[in-house]
Parts: sequence; structure tokens; C-alpha cells
Amino acid sequence: MPSAKRAPLTRELVLTALTGGALLETAWTVYLGWRLPRHYTANHWDLAWVGLDSAQVLMFLLAAWAAWRRRAVLILYSCAAGTLLLVDAWFDVTTARYDEMFQSLISLAVEVPSACVLFWIARHVVQRLGSAITDGTDPIAVRRLTIPEPDERREPTQS
Repeated sequence: MPSAKRAPLTRELVLTALTGGALLETAWTVYLGWRLPRHYTANHWDLAWVGLDSAQVLMFLLAAWAAWRRRAVLILYSCAAGTLLLVDAWFDVTTARYDEMFQSLISLAVEVPSACVLFWIARHVVQRLGSAITDGTDPIAVRRLTIPEPDERREPTQS
């Protein structure tokens, strides 16, 4: 059975999709800002917060696992955990009542720096991977972060 060949994902297609998504999201955000009520009683408020916090715990555990196993996917988990912390801080501050503002500011003071540390971890791993790949001088770093070795049996193609 012949295998179907997939068209390569082109840069132009990715840029078009991302730009289109940004434009659609902008239109949706403007519409929501105009239509949403200023005050609203939310159903399942507890489920929303517990769900967000559970996602944070999961991303922290996955990031810890990736760091322990020295996997490059640590970049993804660190960025996801940092982003979730920023989202949590945003909602802590914007949904707080005036009498809860001090508690929200405390969580803001913890969550934003923690997110920055997670983004720093991701950046550090990216730099380490990049230097290990480009220099070729640190095969241990490449192996520990489980980047596949090039297939030595393949000959470079001659143009």
C-alpha cells in the first residue's frame, strides 16, 4: 500500500494561520469587552479555580519529571507552568474584592516571580541545547537531554 505524502508545513502557512488567529482573537476580545456584563455570578466558580490550580500542579510535576530525567520537554512544561501562574495571578487580582486585595497582592508577589524563574529555566535549557548542538563539543549534554544523535549510516546528499 503506497504511503500518502504530506505537504510540508510551510513558513507562509504558519504565519498566515498565526496572524489570522491573532486577528480573530482580537475581534472576539473587542466583542466580549463590549457585550459582557460588568458584574456576573459564576456557576462552578470553585471548579474553575480548582481546575486551574490542578493544571498548575500537573505542569509543575511534569516539569520536575522532565528535569529529573533531563528531557528537553522541560522547556514546554516550564513555559506552560509559568503561563498558568501568570494567568492565576491575573485572575487573583482582577477578580478580588476590595477586602481581599492584600491577599491577591501577596499571591501576585509569589506567582509572577515564580513564573519568571520557570521562563528562565526554559531559556537556560534552550541555550544549553543550542550550544550542545551547534558546538558539538558537549555530547553528554545532548545525550542527557535526549536529543537524537544524527544517523551516522546516512551519507549526506550531494546536490
